Amino acid sequence: MVDFNNTLESAVKSVLKWEEKQIITETTIIRDVQGKVSLFLKSEQKATESDISNLEEILQNDLNGFFTGKIFWEKCDKKDKLRIEIIKSIIEESREEWKTEDGVDFYICERPIAKKAWVNATQDVEPVWQYQEAECSNKAKVVTFYSFKGGMGRTTALAGIALNLIEQNKNVMMIDMDIEAPGLSTLFFDDIVVEKGLLDYLIERPLNEQCDIHDYVLEVTDPALLKENDGNLYLMPAGKVDETYLQKLARIDYQDNRENNLKSSIKNLLEKLDNTYHPDYILIDARAGFHDMGGIAVAQIPHGAVLIGNGSKQSWDGMTQVIRTIAKGNTEEFSIMIVDSMCERATAERAIEQRKKFLNMAYTVCMENYYNEDQVMPGIDAEGVEHQPEYIPYDSELMQGFELFSDGYNDSEIRVQAYRDLLTGSAYKDITKRIQSWFGE
Repeated sequence: MVDFNNTLESAVKSVLKWEEKQIITETTIIRDVQGKVSLFLKSEQKATESDISNLEEILQNDLNGFFTGKIFWEKCDKKDKLRIEIIKSIIEESREEWKTEDGVDFYICERPIAKKAWVNATQDVEPVWQYQEAECSNKAKVVTFYSFKGGMGRTTALAGIALNLIEQNKNVMMIDMDIEAPGLSTLFFDDIVVEKGLLDYLIERPLNEQCDIHDYVLEVTDPALLKENDGNLYLMPAGKVDETYLQKLARIDYQDNRENNLKSSIKNLLEKLDNTYHPDYILIDARAGFHDMGGIAVAQIPHGAVLIGNGSKQSWDGMTQVIRTIAKGNTEEFSIMIVDSMCERATAERAIEQRKKFLNMAYTVCMENYYNEDQVMPGIDAEGVEHQPEYIPYDSELMQGFELFSDGYNDSEIRVQAYRDLLTGSAYKDITKRIQSWFGE
């Protein structure tokens, strides 16, 4: 029985059943938002009406409700030529080469209604600005932190890496792009301090080009957290979660019906932040799961991504698809790092076995989905390569919730300093060093 999973293969078999298949040189299978299939065919000669009807009948019988009833022929009557040229230009921009069978080249053109950042990875994806500009410090280095499941310590890891970077006198801009479930600002500021953020900027900037970027960004200045020689630390929160937040959120066009509108808005924002604050690093806290905003943050704008998970099947199922998407759309300069979060400490009895299992899984996933067949494949124990994980041991102090700002009293200041010490410990330092190595630092 035909279903969504086998529709494309069924369409191929239907085309190859057709008695006049020898005239076809190229077939593009177009799958629409409902999962239904249409065909765009290039042929050496024009098919007769009888032959076309025969092909339509085969497709209808084989695909049932999954066939739209539409076949578009490149060779067509003059009256249809303009319409066919428009359809051709649309599909050739977004189709993906698939395979060749019986002398026919098959292409796939998916027409989804959402998740475009995740599924439309048929061409090389350029970061917000060229890697070389980031490497030579002309522009900020953009790194996204992502986890397929929530509760993996993604936001905590970002905060730790930010603190390690400013400790080296780097200027850092943090952005909370998890606007569906924001939380980064709660680590650094009391709720009363946050007035606006990313969500407000995305709504207001198109309506007022003169809006001031400083209204949407906070500088972290708490003396209990910062040291004398630290670099500057900035945060663009998601926004103030109050009675108006949901109304603003409901106006974000995640489906990106205006082509690349959301992606362009994010890129323009990063340009504005880079030109205004001149950070060395921009660290993005991305939405978990296969969210549209997360897809842009992970696969379409950064120079590298830190992928945080654990050894569970749920985590690896999602991580595998993310790694596959990144490998499909990005250049060799794009770097990834896989992090086993909240794992056993290295001294624990089970740690060696758990870490070995995690490494084996990371190696398998990268070999099957990330490494290019043309490159020399690294061994499983190779260091500094994509499949070699970093580890963040479970820490009950951090998992109970923490704040990196004080109320001015001595006990509060001591607590903040203790949390900073935890977040600048060896695990977070190792991740920081590896991120910096991506850019030759």
